[in-house]
Amino acid sequence: MSERTSMNATQQQVQMAAKLYELRDRARTLLGERYKPHMAELGKILKATADRDGKNVLIVAKEVCTKRDLIGMDMLMVMAAAVELVEPTP
Repeated sequence: MSERTSMNATQQQVQMAAKLYELRDRARTLLGERYKPHMAELGKILKATADRDGKNVLIVAKEVCTKRDLIGMDMLMVMAAAVELVEPTP
């Protein structure tokens, strides 16, 4: 892998992480005090599925969104829950 290819891959990963954190921030703003319980509920489902399938929770969340054709708020909440599992907010 060339240095340029590696840099592009790293840049893409950073951009994706920024988008995921943005989704989580939007969910926190929209849900307010209901954020933690809602994320816990969705996160429990995502984690159980990830553990059962031996997959990363972010991959499972992406698959759920794709298979269920989720858009808008539904997609936002699933991805925010996955981010919350990977890196919980204080």
